[in-house]
Amino acid sequence: MEWFVSFWDLETQRTSVRAGEASNRVDAMTQVIATGRELARRDDGSVVNKTAHIRIGTELAVVAGFDNPHLSDENLRCRIEAAITAKQQHARTVQQRISVEL
Repeated sequence: MEWFVSFWDLETQRTSVRAGEASNRVDAMTQVIATGRELARRDDGSVVNKTAHIRIGTELAVVAGFDNPHLSDENLRCRIEAAITAKQQHARTVQQRISVEL
């Protein structure tokens, strides 16, 4: 399963992206969390951005919290799952509106 994490760096105006592959969704989520935490802060400890764009398989989300060392991996995992669910629900709502308008 492919995954990626990207952060828009507010200071440099550049995007940092890391991608990888995992054998299953649980491993992909673990790798996304670890990589997101690494990319969220610069070497001097300053925050790159409070939100990241992530993809796990075909699921996309925008998630905040990678920069927070007090947020547990499990809480971050819950935030990611909630963001994925919200994005999917939004996409279904938009699709339903388009179908009704046609």
